[in-house]
Amino acid sequence: MKVSNKKALIIGAGPAGLTAALELLKRSDMGVTILERDAQVGGLAKTVEYKNCRYDIGPHHFITESERVTAWWQDIAEGDFFEHKRYTRIYYNRHFFNYPLEPVNVIRGLNIIECARSVFSYAWVRFFPIKEVRSFEDWVTNQFGRRLFSIFFKTYTEKVWGIPCNEISADWAAQRIKGFSLSQAIFYAFFGRFFTKNKPRTINDVFHYPARGAGTFWEKVAARIKTYPQASIVMEQAVTRIEHDHKRIISVSTHDPVAASTGGAVQLTTYEADEFLSTMPLQQLIMNLHPLPPAAVIRAAQALRYRGLITVNLIVGRLHVSADHWIYVHEKTVRMGRIGNMNNFSLKMVDDPTKHTALSLEYFTYVDEPFWFKPDHEIIELAKYELEKIGLVRASAVIGGMVLRTPEAYPVYDADYKEHLGCVLGYLQTFKNLHLMGRNGMHRYNNMDVAMLSAMDVVDRMLMQEQVSVRNVKKEQASSATL
Repeated sequence: MKVSNKKALIIGAGPAGLTAALELLKRSDMGVTILERDAQVGGLAKTVEYKNCRYDIGPHHFITESERVTAWWQDIAEGDFFEHKRYTRIYYNRHFFNYPLEPVNVIRGLNIIECARSVFSYAWVRFFPIKEVRSFEDWVTNQFGRRLFSIFFKTYTEKVWGIPCNEISADWAAQRIKGFSLSQAIFYAFFGRFFTKNKPRTINDVFHYPARGAGTFWEKVAARIKTYPQASIVMEQAVTRIEHDHKRIISVSTHDPVAASTGGAVQLTTYEADEFLSTMPLQQLIMNLHPLPPAAVIRAAQALRYRGLITVNLIVGRLHVSADHWIYVHEKTVRMGRIGNMNNFSLKMVDDPTKHTALSLEYFTYVDEPFWFKPDHEIIELAKYELEKIGLVRASAVIGGMVLRTPEAYPVYDADYKEHLGCVLGYLQTFKNLHLMGRNGMHRYNNMDVAMLSAMDVVDRMLMQEQVSVRNVKKEQASSATL
C-alpha cells in the first residue's frame, strides 16, 4: 500500500539491508538510499571470485522455516534456485562422522565402548541435570551429556569463539540448537527418513542454492532495487558520523574508505532522511553518534565483541576431493574450523569442474590477534598443511589460493554480553526514527533468513506507524473542516 513519500536511509547492503529496501519500495513510495562500505553487495552472503572460481564467505545456503521468506526467495531467484540434499561430516580423532548421525557410522568412529560411555553420560544428566544453566557448556551438557559435549561441541565451539565454553552464554546454544537433544539425534538417525516434516533445523538435510553462488541472489535483489527511480545504492561509503538531537537521527555522513586508507583526501558526504535503518555493528554505531552517548553506554558498546573470520579459498588440482558440502573440523591439532567444498554446491562455482575443486577453509580469530595479521602466503601454507594432516588433500595438489578477511563476522555471546547489549539497546530505543536489523545491527548471531525476517519486521512496523499517522492527520483535517 502506498502510504508515504518520505526518505529512508539504510546502512548496509547485506541481506537485511537489501530486504528492507526492496520491501519499502514495493509497499510504499518512500525514497530509499542504501550506503555500503564494500565495493560489492551481499555483506556476509556475498560471493567472491578468484581465477574464475567462485567462493562464498561460509558458504551460505538457503534454508528457512518461513513461508514468507521462501516466497521472497523464489520470486527473486526466478528458477536459479536448485535443491540439494545436504551432506555434512564432522572430523574428529582421525574419523569422519556423518551428520545427521548414522548409528553404524558413529559406532565405527567412536567404538562400542565410547558409545556406551556417551549414552551413560546422557542418562546420568537426565537424572541429575545441571540446575543453574549459565553457560554454553551447561546447556549442551544437559542436552547431550558431558561426554558427547566434549567430543562434538567443545573443540569446534572454542575455535569459533576463542573463549572457553563455560564463558559463552547459554543463550547462544539455546538459539542455535533450539532444544535438540541426544534422544532426538538417535531417533532421527534411525527413523528420520520417515519423519521428514517438522524435522529440527539443526539436522534438516535439504536446502536450495543458486548456480553461481549465494551472492548472485543478492546481486539480483540489488538490480531489482535499482529499477525504482526513487532508489539508489551507494558503494564504498563508510559511515563516520551520525548526527542526532537526542530524540531523532538527523543525518549520516560517510567517506570513501579506500581513499582514506591510501592517504588520499577524505571528503565527507552527508545524507539526510526521515527514517534510518542500520545493520552496522552496534559498537560502531554508538561510536559514530554525534553528540556521543553517555559514558556508561560507550563502555557497554566497547564491551561488545566480534569474532573475525579468515577464509582461505583454494583451487585444488583434483576432480574429486569429497562429497561433502561442509566438513566441521573438531580436531585440536589443526586450527581450521570448517571446510566448504564449492563444487558440491554447484559445478559452476569452479573454472574447470573436470580438473579442479574449489575449497574454502575457515579460520576464526579476533582482529587484535597475531593470526589476523599473518601474511596471506603464510596462511595459505598453513591451510595446505592442515588439509594434508587430516587426510583430505595433499598440499602439493593445491595450485592456487587467496585469503579473505571479514572483521565482524560473528557477534560474541560472552558471559556479560546480555548486560552490555541491554544498555546499548536501551539507549538506542530513545531515537524514534532509528531501526536496527540484521546480525550485527542487533548483535544476534542468526542465519540469512532470520536477518531477512528482522528487516521485514522493521518495515512492517514502519509502515503501520505511517498508516496510523496518515489516518490521524485525516481525522484532524476532517474535524477542522466541520468547525
